[in-house]
Amino acid sequence: MWATARTDTRLVIALAGRDPDAAAEQGRTARAEYLRLLALGVAPSLAEQIMGSGHVGAWRGRDPAYAHACTAAREAFALYHRTRQTRLTPERVARFLDELRTPASTVKGAAAATGITPVAIYQRRRRDPEFAQAMDDARQSGPA
Repeated sequence: MWATARTDTRLVIALAGRDPDAAAEQGRTARAEYLRLLALGVAPSLAEQIMGSGHVGAWRGRDPAYAHACTAAREAFALYHRTRQTRLTPERVARFLDELRTPASTVKGAAAATGITPVAIYQRRRRDPEFAQAMDDARQSGPA
């Protein structure tokens, strides 16, 4: 049980004598999981993708203590490891654009399917007018 408690936040809450299904505890669980991902070196946007929600990162603006914890987790990881960003190679760009052509596709979904973050996509879009045009064309063309 103690070994499981190291990775199961809900179990830890139950061991502390609280109901892990209570709304307040679910929020704490989500925040704890987000902090764990940051401490492991996952970028905030990718952590939100992994968790399937953009709300955990948004809590930083409403909770100064949580914002400080997020910063501390990222800084702690940075001390021990140099992060390497996923390159937007021509192959990944082609896969991303193919994914973007699928019906009901979103930039966030196509980026996740390609293994890159939406932030990287939008940064590239701002820097590269040809890429921006390719994205627009992919959205309008529909299925390949």
